[in-house]
Amino acid sequence: MPKLDRRSLLFAFGVATVTRFVTAQSPNVRRVATAKPNENRFQYQRFDRYLTPACKVTSEDSNGVISLMELTVPPKSGPPLHVHHREDETYYVLSGEFLFEVGGEKYSIPQGATIFAPRDIPHRWANTASSDAKLVLLCTPGGFERFFDETAKAILDKAPMEQMGQIMTKYGCEPLGPPLFPPN
Repeated sequence: MPKLDRRSLLFAFGVATVTRFVTAQSPNVRRVATAKPNENRFQYQRFDRYLTPACKVTSEDSNGVISLMELTVPPKSGPPLHVHHREDETYYVLSGEFLFEVGGEKYSIPQGATIFAPRDIPHRWANTASSDAKLVLLCTPGGFERFFDETAKAILDKAPMEQMGQIMTKYGCEPLGPPLFPPN
């Protein structure tokens, strides 16, 4: 075991203490992010009204804390049963009415209502209205806008299904079953 003299030991403790102090005191850089109506703050590779939700607060805007998106959902449409292993999702219904299935239980969520879907619990949802409806989706932590970007590009490019599975895996998602309503 190396022998440390008093000066070396005091220097080491001093560096460790100052480093912790400086790190703890360094400001957390934050900035205000605003999005106008119909504005999208995330630059998608390819845009589609239904596949790429308007990202109102990006992961970069929030230092990775959240992503906030506004989804336009056609009637009798929604994702298949799936589970997220990285994100919790909170939904707020702006218009229309949605049926959510979270952890095997079904919830009717009307305009103005909210539902929280924790990570690692299977879920799916669908617009039960006869016209387009809108949801606000808050993902914590942020970054899920990149998933929508990659899946929209893959769908629009008519990529094989195994590529979709690879994208889901990349973003910590796992497909588990069909959507609530069969696709048209």
